[in-house]
Amino acid sequence: MYLRSRRVPLALTTAVAAVTATWALWLVFGETPTISPRLLSLTVMLAAVAFAHTLSGADDALDRTASVNWPVRRAGHLVVTATAIIALLFAITASSDARFEPLALVLRDTAGMLGLTALGAALLGAARAWIAPLTWTLVTVLPFMGPSPKLNMQVAGWLVQPAGTTAATVCATVLAVSGLLAYTLRGGPPRPAPETAPDH
Repeated sequence: MYLRSRRVPLALTTAVAAVTATWALWLVFGETPTISPRLLSLTVMLAAVAFAHTLSGADDALDRTASVNWPVRRAGHLVVTATAIIALLFAITASSDARFEPLALVLRDTAGMLGLTALGAALLGAARAWIAPLTWTLVTVLPFMGPSPKLNMQVAGWLVQPAGTTAATVCATVLAVSGLLAYTLRGGPPRPAPETAPDH
């Protein structure tokens, strides 16, 4: 019931479709076995955004009740989501000629993107949690945002920096930890109560 109330089956279906479409496109049109960092970042973003709507339920009051240990449940929700996305990326492509690699890059991008999504959910609500990851990813995949020796470019374009780039790793880690803490401890902002007609 929890999974259904959080729309997890729909999110999982959407994430599977996004990963499969990326893999199929690269399998047909890609020139190397390894899927490019830009396409990887777009795929991770789509999967994270698909799960964004699972970060809140239909009832804010129920999500804030003291009878459930919500911080632990929220943290577990994010960890399981991250594991599911990473497992999808590798399970779909493991035995093919198009693969999401290297592992360090997949882990970094997934952790940072989910952290950014969770941060958006904590600050703006799950319905608007997609804004930050989508905006950052679209900026990152611009042609001039590739690997760079400049620190500011490494931070701004952390999604497409090579695995092991210190600034990109630190940026992704900060986003992951900040998002995890903010969402775990706060959840999402309460939605405004529906307006009622005045009594006459």
